[in-house]
Amino acid sequence: MPNETTKQRSYMALAPISAIAAIFINPLACTVIPLILFFIFRSSRPKVATVALQTADLAFSIQLWIMLISLALLLGISLDMIVVNDAENMMATATSIILTIFFASLLIATYKAIKGKTCSHFFSFKIAEKVLKLTSKAAKEKNSSMSK
Repeated sequence: MPNETTKQRSYMALAPISAIAAIFINPLACTVIPLILFFIFRSSRPKVATVALQTADLAFSIQLWIMLISLALLLGISLDMIVVNDAENMMATATSIILTIFFASLLIATYKAIKGKTCSHFFSFKIAEKVLKLTSKAAKEKNSSMSK
């Protein structure tokens, strides 16, 4: 029977592994599955919830990077700075690079999770982490004002 730390590490690796699998299913699933895992484990296993939130942040950030590059290329096309065929090639190259970074980041996160560590991602905007800190801070303030 596995001990508690082995089980914890297995759960920690679940979010990055599920995001890797979701790459091949649906891009939205890369964000949604780790978020579901975050909400499942946020009170019972905080380290698992942290890894899940970081994974969801990374997946969402990668999608934002792709959209920002697409918008920049569309702006370049509309201003006649870029030819459409060149923009298609640039987008294909950019998407390949971004997805390679995403896949490598998830592999690193999985490895660190198996070792029992969390991983902060360089390309993540850390949006969900900031929202979580703000909501937990607001909840603490509300609880402290109610107790007075």
